[in-house]
Amino acid sequence: MNFFQAARLILALLPVLIDAIKAAEEALPGKGKGEVKLAMVRAALEAAYSISNDTVVRFEQVWPALQSTITSIVTTFNTFKIFAKDA
Repeated sequence: MNFFQAARLILALLPVLIDAIKAAEEALPGKGKGEVKLAMVRAALEAAYSISNDTVVRFEQVWPALQSTITSIVTTFNTFKIFAKDA
């Protein structure tokens, strides 16, 4: 996968990643559960990826970029207090 293919994949998945992060946060609100939430998001993405018929690389190859993007989204959401941290 070249840079442009990877960039297109990440950008195309951005709304999906945001929805998945919000769903994980809604299912497990509060602090100290980041690793579990990340695992939930990964499992959901990996399940979808496994049944996709148009993939050109293995999920393990794209996961580091997806994980980095997820971390950036969560950091941004936390900076702007999009997630309540009261639990």
